[in-house]
Order: sequence, then structure tokens, then C-alpha cells
Amino acid sequence: MTHDDSTLDDAASNDAASKDAALIEPGLQVLKRYASQGATLSYDDLHRELGSPFEPDSDALERIGRLCDDITAYHSRTTGLHLMITVLVRDGDTGLPGDGFFALADRLGRLTATDAIAAKRTFVDQQERRVFMVFRPTKDSTSGFARNH
Repeated sequence: MTHDDSTLDDAASNDAASKDAALIEPGLQVLKRYASQGATLSYDDLHRELGSPFEPDSDALERIGRLCDDITAYHSRTTGLHLMITVLVRDGDTGLPGDGFFALADRLGRLTATDAIAAKRTFVDQQERRVFMVFRPTKDSTSGFARNH
């Protein structure tokens, strides 16, 4: 049986998509941990935290971006929370999430597409505060009163 190159490309693409899908839950756990610490991370940090699953080729950054979109969708679907948890993943140069994050925010109706940096920063700050609020660790009571069990 012979295959043309497009069939092989499709098979490789499907294999990559399957491997990427397996990273959604581990990626979400990484982001929850960072959120509980009140911290952000770069795309490179996320890649390293996941064990550097992508070859350093031309589509690695694109695949990490798609993974972030998938993590946001998975998190919203499984929790019912309309948080963009991947707001924590930032471009090391700009300090903002990548263009894909803002395109997803537009598709979800959370931020109208804009090139205005101030509007993007405001949206990122709001999302970040919400994520940190949801995932901050609970503190033990310091009131001195015993809990009723």
C-alpha cells in the first residue's frame, strides 16, 4: 500500500494533535499551581514544566499557543468558570499573553478585538486578578475559636 505525502502529513498532524491533547490536564495543573502562588510564567516556562514535549522547530510556539487555547476551553467546560486561566502564560518580551490569547478572548466574547495595548493590559489585569482570587490558597482561621466538626 502506498501513501502520498499528504496522507503522511495528515497522519503526523493527527499524531501531534493526540499528543498535544494529552497535555491539557497536566498543563492545567501547572497553571493552577502558579495561580495559587500568585505567579505568571512564560511560554518557555510552560514548555519546560510539561517536560519540553515539543521539538524546537517552527511550529512549537504555535502548538503551545493552541494548547493554551485548549486548556482555557477545557477549564471553562469542566468547572463552569469563565476564566481565561491561560492569562498567566506571558510572552517574555511584552509581558502580555500572545495574540492567540486575545483572538480567543474575542471569539469567546470577552474582549472585542483591538490593537490598543492599554485595553489589552486592562483585560489581562482583570483576568489575572480573577484567576488569582479563585486559586489562592485558603487560610486557616486565626480567630482562636475551635471549629465545629
